[in-house]
Amino acid sequence: MTAAADPPGSIPVRIGIDVGGTFTKGVALDPEGRMLAVSHVPTTHGHEHGVANGVLQALRALLRDLPPTAVPVLIAHSTTQATNALLEGDTALVGILALGEVRDERRIRKVTRPPMGLRALQAFVATDRPGFEERVQTVLKDWRSRKVGAVAVSQAFGVDDPRFERRAGELAREAGLPVSLGSDLSGAYGLEMRTLSATVNASILPTMVRTAEHVRRAVGELLPDVPLLIVRGDGGAADLRAFEEMPLHTVVSGPAASLSGAILTHGVMDGVFFEVGGTSTNIGVIKDGRPALKYMTVMDVPTGLRAADIRIAGVAGGSLVRLRGRRIEDVGPRSAHIAGLPYASFVSPDRLAHARVERLAPRPGDPADYAVLQTPDGSRFAITPTCAANALGAIPEGASASAVPESARLALGLLGQALGAGMEAAAHAVLEASAEKLMGTVQALVREYGLRGTPLYGGGGAASVLGPVVARRLNAPFIPIPHSDVISSIGAALAVIRVERERSVTRQDPAVADLLEREVGEEAVRLGADPASLRIDLEYRAREGRLLAVAIGAHPLSTHTRLLDADELWQQARQVLGDQAQPVFGSPHHMLFVAARGRRGLLRRGEQHAALVLDRRGVRLLRFENAQVLTGPPHEVLERLCVRLAKRAIAPHVVALTTSRVRDYAHLHDPALLLQQLAENLQLEDQVALIVER
Repeated sequence: MTAAADPPGSIPVRIGIDVGGTFTKGVALDPEGRMLAVSHVPTTHGHEHGVANGVLQALRALLRDLPPTAVPVLIAHSTTQATNALLEGDTALVGILALGEVRDERRIRKVTRPPMGLRALQAFVATDRPGFEERVQTVLKDWRSRKVGAVAVSQAFGVDDPRFERRAGELAREAGLPVSLGSDLSGAYGLEMRTLSATVNASILPTMVRTAEHVRRAVGELLPDVPLLIVRGDGGAADLRAFEEMPLHTVVSGPAASLSGAILTHGVMDGVFFEVGGTSTNIGVIKDGRPALKYMTVMDVPTGLRAADIRIAGVAGGSLVRLRGRRIEDVGPRSAHIAGLPYASFVSPDRLAHARVERLAPRPGDPADYAVLQTPDGSRFAITPTCAANALGAIPEGASASAVPESARLALGLLGQALGAGMEAAAHAVLEASAEKLMGTVQALVREYGLRGTPLYGGGGAASVLGPVVARRLNAPFIPIPHSDVISSIGAALAVIRVERERSVTRQDPAVADLLEREVGEEAVRLGADPASLRIDLEYRAREGRLLAVAIGAHPLSTHTRLLDADELWQQARQVLGDQAQPVFGSPHHMLFVAARGRRGLLRRGEQHAALVLDRRGVRLLRFENAQVLTGPPHEVLERLCVRLAKRAIAPHVVALTTSRVRDYAHLHDPALLLQQLAENLQLEDQVALIVER
C-alpha cells in the first residue's frame, strides 16, 4: 500500500510508532483519530540494523491488520535512540573546531574545551588571518587521519555573524564528516554553552545517521512514497533528516510524544502526566494545553535546547520489591525486565505451587535483597507493584496491566508471610512504598508550575498501578488516559511540526523580531509544516536579554485530522469559559471566543471579559482572564487601539488574529513600535481581531 494513488472510497491513515526500551509499539489512526490497528513487538536492540528492524516488524503487523481500503499517508515515530546512545556511551570521537579572532584565542580555547565523558579533540582557527579555508582544511585532514567521527564548529559571536562557522561546516561536509554548528543549536550568546551543545550533538551524529538510514530503508520497503517524521523532545515533529542533523532534539522524544498524545486526543489542558512503564516512570507537566518545556541538561552539560520537562523515577509497574528483615526497604530500581523474570501475577496459579520467597541480586554488584518467588523446580517469578494492584483488585478489567487475580493474591500472600503480615497489608505496603518514591517529584512539579488541585493523568501500560495511589495521597483526582499503553505512539501519529529559535538581544527591535519570525516560519515549512496551519509566537524576555520565537504547524496531511466544526468548538470553549462563551472571530485554522464575567471588588462589582483562542482541533492556543477584543478591518481596529494606547508609556500585551495566523506581540512594550509593527503586519488583511490584555 502506498499513498501514490488513492482508490475511490479509501481511508487515509496516520501511523505512529514508538521505539521504547522494551517494546516497539505502533498504531494506525483514521482521519477522526480512531484506532484501526495496534502492534507490539520487542525492541530489536541486538539486530544488525538496530531498532529499525523492530520498526519494520511493527509496521508490517499494522499493515496486516488494516482494512483493504486503508491508505497510509503519514508515518511518525518517537525514539529513545539518542538518549540511549548518550547513556550507553555509543558516541564518536568529536573534533571541536573553535573560531574567533587571534586576540581572543586563549579565552576561546578555555570555554570550548571538551565536556567530561566525551572523547574529543580541539583546534582553534583564527577568522581574522589570511588563509582561513586552507587552515581549516589542514585541521580536518589531520582529524580524518585520527579517526574523528564528527565535527562541532563554534564561533565566538557566531550568533551575530555565523559566516565563518557556516563556511567551516561546508568544508567539513566536503571532507565527508558530519557537522554540528553551534549557531544552529542555539541563537543565545554564550560560546561555552553553544559549543557544549554542538559537541554533544556531534558525538551521536554518526550513530543517528546510521539509525535514520536503516529506518528510512525499512519503511521504504513497505511504503516508499509515504512521508516519514520523527518526534522531537519538545513534542513537535520534523522530517527524518532533522534526526540526522540535530539528534539532540530527540532526547526525551518518547515521553514528549506521550504528552502530545494526551493533549491532542483527549484535550488535556492542565495537570501532571504519569507514564508508568515496566522499569521507570516518566513524569511530565501539561500547562495551558502544552507540554511544559525547560532547557535540557545532558550528561551534566547545559544545552541551548528546550525539551519537555520530564522527570524520571526508578520505580514502575515491573519494579522488584526489596526487603530488609521483615519490612519493605524499597521498590526498584531493578525491574522484572532487567532481571529476566516473569511477573508472578501473569502466570497460572499452578506454576506458583509450593513457592517461597527468596532474596537475590538481579545483576552483579546489586545488593542481594530483591525478593522473588522460587518454586521447587528452580523457576523464579517477580513480585511487582502490578502484582500488588491485581491482588487488591485495583486494576480495571481489560486494562493492559490486568493479570490473573488468583496468582497475584498467592504471590502477595507469600510476601506477606515474609513480612509477618496478611496479603492485603503486604499489597498495600508495596504500592505505598512505590508511591513514596514518586511523591517528592510530583509535589515539586505541582509547586513549580502552579498546578495545585489539577488532576493527575495516567499513561503507559502500568498507569492504573501507581497513578491512583499517588493521586489519593495528594488528594487529587486521577484520570487514566484511554489507550494508555500506546499513548506515545498515538502522540507520534498526531505530532505537529515545531521549530524554536532564540536570539540574544539588548533591546526591543522590530527588525530583529521580524527576521526571527521569518526564520522560524521558513524552517517549519522546510521541515514539512503546512504554511496555512503555521502559528508563530514571539516572547521577549527582558531579564534574560533573549527574544524567543516558536513556530508550530501541522504536516499538510495532519490538517485533516480531528477537525471540529463550529458547534463542537463552541462546546469546547464553554467548558473553559462557561456558558457565557461567544464566538467573535473565526478562520479555517482557529476561533476566538469571549465571555463576560462578574467581578466582586472591595467596594463595588465590576465586569471582566475572558478571551480564548482554540485551533480547529480544540487545542487551546491562548487564554486571557481579562482582555478587550477589537474586531474589524485593520485600519478601524488600529484606530481604536491607538485611542486605548494614548498617554500610555508601556503597551499592554496584544495578540493579533488574521485568517491564517496568530501573532503574539508580547515582546513589544513601546506603544509606538507596537502600532508600527501591527500596521505593517496587518495591512493586507481584510478582517482582523486584536486581543488587548487589560
